[in-house]
Formats: sequence, structure tokens, C-alpha cells
Amino acid sequence: MLDPTLFGLLSQVERDEIVLPAMQRPFVWKEDRIYRLVDSLLRGFPIGAVMLWRTSTIQRFRRLPRDVDTEIAEVFNFETITDTNNKYLVLDGQQRLTSLFAAFKGTYNHKRLFIDVLSGSTEGKDPGNEYYDCQFLTTAEATSLTNTNGKPRRHYVPIQELIRINPVHAASTAHKKAQELKLTDYESERITDIFIRCATILGNSKSLQVITVDEDPSHVTPTEEILEIFVRVNSGGLVLQKSDLLMSLLDLKWNDIQPELQKLVRDINESRPFAFTRDDILKSLLLSDGAETRFDKLVNDRKQVEQLASRLPSYISTVKKAWELLGCILTDNCRIYSERFFRGGHNALLPFVLFLSKQEAVTHEDRRKIVIGVYLSVMSGIFSGAEARMGAFAKNKVASAKSFPLDDLVALIKREYGIKSLDDLLRRHLDLALNITHGGITLDKNPEELQRDHIFPKSKLEKAGYSYEMVNHYANFYFLRGNDNLNKLDKDPHDWFRNPGRNIAPYSDKDLEERLLQWEDINPGQFESMIERRSMKIRTKASDLFGIKEEEFNALFADKAPSP
Repeated sequence: MLDPTLFGLLSQVERDEIVLPAMQRPFVWKEDRIYRLVDSLLRGFPIGAVMLWRTSTIQRFRRLPRDVDTEIAEVFNFETITDTNNKYLVLDGQQRLTSLFAAFKGTYNHKRLFIDVLSGSTEGKDPGNEYYDCQFLTTAEATSLTNTNGKPRRHYVPIQELIRINPVHAASTAHKKAQELKLTDYESERITDIFIRCATILGNSKSLQVITVDEDPSHVTPTEEILEIFVRVNSGGLVLQKSDLLMSLLDLKWNDIQPELQKLVRDINESRPFAFTRDDILKSLLLSDGAETRFDKLVNDRKQVEQLASRLPSYISTVKKAWELLGCILTDNCRIYSERFFRGGHNALLPFVLFLSKQEAVTHEDRRKIVIGVYLSVMSGIFSGAEARMGAFAKNKVASAKSFPLDDLVALIKREYGIKSLDDLLRRHLDLALNITHGGITLDKNPEELQRDHIFPKSKLEKAGYSYEMVNHYANFYFLRGNDNLNKLDKDPHDWFRNPGRNIAPYSDKDLEERLLQWEDINPGQFESMIERRSMKIRTKASDLFGIKEEEFNALFADKAPSP
């Protein structure tokens, strides 16, 4: 018999009587969402609903996570229901249930939920803000935050200890704690209020509405309609992403799709500085089949999804190899070492994955074309937010190509954005232009926290009447350490490079050379000359990276008919 109280629901989760069906997505809520959920409970607000399906049919399921660890990519382990009468599958509300379990019985990133038992005052607070201060902390962090001297005073206690207090004794227990801590009358009121609220919070059966499907065994809903319920309840409010819905639909026929793709993502990202995602892999599988990659279109065609589920597994090995090879090309040939450079997402890379998946071996010439193509695609943004354009190019130009169709990519970029030269391209993406300048640079997880800044100060150039294009020319930018940037302000470069701040060594000849600068470039009155000289050096560096002279690169954009 289902117990609809929060205590009952969490106990049934603990006993694996409430589980997740294979169609459910991973847990995605962050700490702030959980804090807000607990604050709502403590204030007596309703927190939504969960929908549970009781079924006597054989279903695959996984357990709700007890200890949420966001640092490790989740890999699903499915089981098959045998004692069906005692299992409820979560159709909606798994984010809430998982959050509640982490807060009241489990951990989040190895930390328990603590509450400041002196918080909860409404004074000076907007009703839209949290009244109760809840945080996932280690015991040491909680001790450090507990403030016995300053004002306002704070005292953090694990909420899991408070919910175990017998509600009958909550007030007296709080009174003893108040005496122990030597609290004021006002603080004693606060701690008593929180002890009572926490002691009674899990006994509430009205804060979380529980909707059951097929609780009556005499009425059985067909599995197809259960799926339709799942899709519909997750198509409003804070919805499942369309990719999650598509995964759920594919899972009906391709039972291992979720763990297989999770493992594939982990494998291709291993020892690489990138963060390719499940959706990237799924799109590349769809492209391999010549299918639509727009998830919102696919989820509306159940018959096509069913057919795809039987075909997509056959592309796993070639797609895996293609992503791994592209990762090598990005680091070894493109010298791209940071995820940050893909500011428009990974759609720009999908045509290259498709091409590589179709090749037995990649020639030196095609590798060179791919390097040029990656920079063209990412720097121009031709496929960012343009799923249909990317899909059309991949299917019409790449899928059957014997050699990578660089000319067609160039023609598309020229037509859409008017880019006609290497200089035009470098102006489109400052970070990648500077990556070329440095011969490859690591931005992500760099302890020096590199930042991009002007060489000649923007404010002074604008005051001198220079145009926006000149002030923000790619040749007037460089990467510098975050601490250095705090000292720079609007200092002229000839002064700042020699004296970047207290206890910071001045820039050397080699430091400037690495940035394609010389001392004469940063002298007063040399701004225009610096732009001319340094931009030429950057374009030369790009030409060397691309394995093609600047004149040859620009010739790619000369007027000519694209290949059919």
C-alpha cells in the first residue's frame, strides 16, 4: 500500500519500492533548486506532484540515486522488475523525489544538508527569496560557518538529525539547545520554530501531491499510453529537453541506449580537454543514418523513431572512432585545447564527425581540409543555432563525399556572412584568433585564469577618435593573467609591460615575442603600425597552421560556382 506522506515516499524509495523506469533522464537539479524546494516545504508551500505507475508487466528500472555526485558522469545500471506488485515507477517528479532524498536521507557531492537553526526570519526579506538558510556542507564547513560572536548569529545543524526528533518533544529539545547555546529570547523563538517545522515536515501528505496510475489492478493502461502520459506530463513547465524525450522513445526498442551513450561519451572525453555530450553523440548517429537531427521534429514522429531505434546501434563503432579521431585532430592539428572556444556549441563539429565516420582512412590532404574547415565553421558560427542548415550541409554535401567538401563549406559561409578573406575570418572570433597567435593555449582550468584584454587601452583609443573596428581589431588583443589584468586598468602598454604590478616581473623580450609583439610596437604613437605589423604576423601564423598561404586561402573565397 502506497504511503503518500513524505516519510512514506522516501522510505519506499529506500526500500526500492519506488524506482525509475528506463525512460527517465538523469538527475539534473543543482543545489540552489534543492535549497528552494526545502525552503518551500518549511514554509508550508505545496511543492508540486509526483506521478507513479504501478504495473504488473515486466519493466526495466533503475534505483533513485542515494548520493548525488555531480563530479562523476552518471552511468545507468538497469534491473528488471520481478516482484511487480511492490514496485511503483516514477513517470513524473523524479527531480523532486531525488532532491528530497538527497536532502533528508542522502548526500549531494558527499555533503549532508545543514540548516541554520537561527534562520527563517521574514524581516527585511522579499517573499520570493529563501527564508531558511540550507546548504550542503561537510561537518568542517558547517563548524566554520557557525558564528557565535558576530551578528547575526548562525548555528548549522544537519537537517537529517532534526527530522528524527519526535514532534511531541521538538519544543523541549529546542529549549534545551537554546540554553546550551545561551541564546536570546528572539533566537530561542527561531530555533524552536525550526525544530518543530523540521520534526513534522516528513509527516505531511499534502505538500507533495501523489498521482497514481493503475493503482487499481483491475484496470491496466497499455504501455504505449503510459509512454504518451510520460511525454505529455513532461511537455509543460520545466520540461524534459526534447533530447530526453527522444531518448525515452528510442529506449522502447533500443534497451541499452542510455548506458551505451553514457559510456561512449565517457570514452571519447577521456584524456581530452573537451566536453562532448550525449546529445552530440546522438546527433552524429542520426546523421550517419541520414535522419533529421532536430529533436523536436523527431519526437512527433513515433513510427520513424521506432525504425531509428533498430538502425542506430549499427553506427556506434564508426561514430565512436570518428569522435576519437576528431579529438586528436582538434588537439594535434588545430591546436585547440579548451572547450571555451566552442562558444556556439558542438554543432559546428558534426559535419566533420560524419565525414570521418565514413572514411576507412583519412589522407593528409583531408586532414588539412578538416583543420581549415573546423576553424571556418567555429569562427564563422555558420552552424551555431542553425540546426537545419547544419543537417542539410551534412546530408547533401558531406555524407557521400570522397574528400571533405571544403569548397562547399566556403561557399556557404561566403553566401551567409560575406566573409571573403582570412582577415575577415579572424575578426569573427577573437578567442580563436588569439589561440592561433599563441600557437594553442589552455583557457579552461588554467590556474592563471587568463583573460582577454586590449593592448592599447580601449578608453584612450576611443577618446582619440578611433573607430570601433580599429579599437577592437583582433591584433589589439592578447591573453594575460587575471591578477595582472586587475593592475592594468587603462595604462599605456609601453608603461604597463615594463611594470605590470607590485611583485610581478616585467615582461621580457621572449614574453612579447610569444605574443607576436616587439617593444617598438607598444611605444606611444605606434598603435596603427602595431595593428598592421601584428595582424600580418597573426595571419602568417594562421597560414602555417592551415598549411596554406594567405593568398591561397583568400582564393578559396573567389567567385566561382560551387560543386553540385
